[in-house]
Amino acid sequence: MNNFTFLLLLAGGLWASTSAAQPNLPASKTEFLDASLAVLPSATGAQYRRHTEYRDSVGGTVREHLLSGQLHCSITYEHIQKSILHGPSESWHDNGQLASHEDYAHGQLAGERRLYYPGGQLKRYEQYQDGQRTIGECYTEQGEPLAFSEYEELPVYPEGLGDERAIVAAVSRGIHYPADALAAGAQGQVFVRFVVLPDGQVARVEVVKSVFPSLDAETVRAVQQLRQFRPGRQDGTAVAFSFTVPVSYNIAQRHTLVGGRLSPTQLK
Repeated sequence: MNNFTFLLLLAGGLWASTSAAQPNLPASKTEFLDASLAVLPSATGAQYRRHTEYRDSVGGTVREHLLSGQLHCSITYEHIQKSILHGPSESWHDNGQLASHEDYAHGQLAGERRLYYPGGQLKRYEQYQDGQRTIGECYTEQGEPLAFSEYEELPVYPEGLGDERAIVAAVSRGIHYPADALAAGAQGQVFVRFVVLPDGQVARVEVVKSVFPSLDAETVRAVQQLRQFRPGRQDGTAVAFSFTVPVSYNIAQRHTLVGGRLSPTQLK
């Protein structure tokens, strides 16, 4: 293996920002999404319209509407690119009824989490302080208490302990420093985002921060080779989660690997 160091860190999903409409304030943008929330080049075949609006240089609100105009979800961020939630996060059923409400402070649940059945009945009630649950209750559609169950189960990688260390190790095994990048002295941090679909397959691998063509391509290739995950679940239903893999390439005398905290983002 060529002499180099790369640091592999895992963090939350990233949103690509647009050019600033004024100093320090990125311009708002509108995107069209299909049923799997993949971004489309136009409204053709779209099911959702997503609007991102910044309130400062990094934070703001992301709202998704059905093409009919009905609001699907509204999420408030402290930092959009790093997916740090701060403030209310809400979603709606297709019939217009509120489906969920969550309160966040600096990326942690801090306040209430309320889920509702399509008919409007309370399904789940939780209270949080500093990211820790203090109250948890579940109900049937008829309002009868249910045994409490965890709301969210993250995707699990089928190697090692199944946590972020397994993903770090799997991606690192597939990376080789490209010869042309070494010759050019190219180094830096490549950010690649990918989605774990409800069936556990890895999809939609894309570079969200580029460094050098062959470094970008090598990182994408390594992520694409990840095995099928055990799907993540939310309230008992398999859902898609997005991850961002920042890979730092640094030409050096030894090879070091550092795994950071895994912070997946559930795709609303």
